[in-house]
Amino acid sequence: MTRGLTFDELYPGKYVKAGDFKDKPATLTVKSVTRPMMSDGSGGESPAVNMAFEEIEKMLILNKTNAVCFRALWGDDSGDWVGHKITLHPVRDESGMSESGQCIRVKGSPELDKELKFRAHVGLKMITQKLVPTGNGKVTETVVEQATGEVIEAAEPEEDLL
Repeated sequence: MTRGLTFDELYPGKYVKAGDFKDKPATLTVKSVTRPMMSDGSGGESPAVNMAFEEIEKMLILNKTNAVCFRALWGDDSGDWVGHKITLHPVRDESGMSESGQCIRVKGSPELDKELKFRAHVGLKMITQKLVPTGNGKVTETVVEQATGEVIEAAEPEEDLL
């Protein structure tokens, strides 16, 4: 059977989706962080955080879960995030809010020399995050135990992504 196009390939947009990652991580360089007004889905508008990258044309709508990772890596000022490399990857969406069943999360950065664990408030919840070194610009593909979130295997992927 010949592989067809995925749903995300059939309906591309200006924002990156978890399906664009083809189930693998990608390392990107932050180009800019902006806060435009966007449709809130009910006829109104609300501010969103958009992140652009050097390597791709699509932008990421940066949610607070991912933003706290940038803050832990490079501080409060989003201007300080520009020029840094970040590794993003698709994961199963535990919230059930995505159409695809996946969402985008921060895996780590090739700029890290050791694992970074931190706790942060996201909404009313306190979450624990773990960011990992992703090599010298090379992305490592990681197998994560779904129940515990523990890394059980790491290897270099065969191709570049996105």
